[in-house]
Amino acid sequence: MIVFATRLTAKKAAAGLLLLCAVAVSVGYLMPETEPEAIAASSSAQAPDLGRKIKGSEDCVQLLQSCGWEVDPAPVCEQEVQIPESFDAAYQSYNELQQTQGLDLTAHKGKRATLYTFHVLNHPSGEEGVTANLVVRKKRLIAADVCSAQTDGFLHGITERPTS
Repeated sequence: MIVFATRLTAKKAAAGLLLLCAVAVSVGYLMPETEPEAIAASSSAQAPDLGRKIKGSEDCVQLLQSCGWEVDPAPVCEQEVQIPESFDAAYQSYNELQQTQGLDLTAHKGKRATLYTFHVLNHPSGEEGVTANLVVRKKRLIAADVCSAQTDGFLHGITERPTS
């Protein structure tokens, strides 16, 4: 039987860490690369990231594009809004729509936020005057919808793609 005894020193620990990093890098180089078509297919099948940071209107446009909406990059409106302390029936219904998208206004009652409004250019209805509204608080999306201002108009989430 052979016994090998040694003390762990800082030099030996650093050498072991370096060896471990070299092995990890080598394994990374030996792994097969994913084809660009496969990456594109997997990214298009994923749901849009509504939790990304939104610093301004450019980020809003990118988010809407990731949801499949073509919008005029210049916002129609960018204004500060106040979320009510208590929700009436209309706000409760609107919040239920937000919850279907994974968003929720409940934690933001009584708080101020920024509303960004954009003209939607590719709504399946073909209707003129369709807008996308994004409500942002502390660089996070807290509400989003696509709507028509007409009397018999519609309202749906930005992740929803109606057929007509």
